[in-house]
Amino acid sequence: MATETTSFVFSSLAGSEIYNAPPPPVMEKMAAGAFVSLCKHLQALSDEVQNIDMMNISGFCRNCLAKWMVLEARKLAKNLRQDAEFAVGFTSSTEEYRSTVKALDGLGYDEAAQEVYGCTYPEWKKRHQKKASEEQMKIYNENTHLHAVHDKDLLKKAVDGGDEMLLNYCQKYLSEKVMTRLKAGAFSNLCIHLRERSDVIQNVELMTISGFCRNCLAKWMVVEARKISDETRPLALEGSEKEQLVQALDSFGYDQAAQVVYGCTYPEWKKRYQTKATEEQM
Repeated sequence: MATETTSFVFSSLAGSEIYNAPPPPVMEKMAAGAFVSLCKHLQALSDEVQNIDMMNISGFCRNCLAKWMVLEARKLAKNLRQDAEFAVGFTSSTEEYRSTVKALDGLGYDEAAQEVYGCTYPEWKKRHQKKASEEQMKIYNENTHLHAVHDKDLLKKAVDGGDEMLLNYCQKYLSEKVMTRLKAGAFSNLCIHLRERSDVIQNVELMTISGFCRNCLAKWMVVEARKISDETRPLALEGSEKEQLVQALDSFGYDQAAQVVYGCTYPEWKKRYQTKATEEQM
């Protein structure tokens, strides 16, 4: 049975084939990098951007980003168990396979939150979270139809152990390749979340509340393409596959990245969903 990989992020999610796109593993790395850029952006605005305001306007917040990472860990662990050929692509020995699966099973919200917040959630909450006003709570309760929904059973850890022990285990046995997959998967889930709410979440509202929008997600992917190109160029001999990769990365632009984020071209999305900004919004 063929196992689902994160290449689906850039094919079915985009809605159509992306012209001259880099190979799926490289696109995956670009998506993971964009996810990291988003997390760093939100970390820098910890005081200004409150989770409840993000939830009220867009139906997701930092906690959702962490939960999407956990859900991707559960999916990857399942795939590793079901497909030996797939597992070879992530682990090089039986011992590494067992450690990786156990670490994926042990990755929970607390561990993923550290990737998103840059510290533990209780630490962030103590430093930056403000008490929600009655008006904020009123809007929150009125907008539950916007809220991201996460499978609570899948979010539960599948192994026993203390939080500190599991955190250390995850840090030790989740390789860079595995973490890239989890971050790319979370980025995919965010794009899907926003795409499914295209008619109710406007970019200008996202920018006003959180300082980023769908266009920023696409631009962060382009920035990652340039970074990978710079890293690859010194190794790219004339006529080699690496040279072709560098060319694809250098030509990858906003229009292509927007297809990943919007699920269609930006002009198509804008025509279907974007409404004229009000004077108040501007």
